[in-house]
Amino acid sequence: MSEQVAPPPPPPAGAPNPSMTPPPPPAPPSRGKAFLGGIAKQIIGVVVVLVVIAVGGFIWNNLTGAPSTANVGDCMVGQSADDLKTIDCGDATAEWKVVGKISDKTEIEAKDVETVCAAHPTTQVNYWEGKPGAKGDVLCLEPVAG
Repeated sequence: MSEQVAPPPPPPAGAPNPSMTPPPPPAPPSRGKAFLGGIAKQIIGVVVVLVVIAVGGFIWNNLTGAPSTANVGDCMVGQSADDLKTIDCGDATAEWKVVGKISDKTEIEAKDVETVCAAHPTTQVNYWEGKPGAKGDVLCLEPVAG
């Protein structure tokens, strides 16, 4: 003899059937957090790019001997603003020695060599570097003794 088990009684009218209720939909991601996270990533990305560019420019200027890296006592080679560069004073091609570096001068002020480099009487030429219409730095240069 086998016993038969009766199926569970149906739920009362109006009550949800637990076996038929679909699961609730997943909660949508918080738009505010995703939006802010995206902006933060973009800002960090821009900052990283700017740092890389700045460091790269600094390294490039120092490797190429850009005049902007010259200090008093450094030697240079070149006869024009386009080819002037800082080199080792032991280099046989050294033509100029920086005897003065004056900041905060306009390009017009720099053209008067005798005035701008008056504190450095051995100066024969000078070099100005800056943005047109703004102030920049003047290098007072004397010939390297031969």
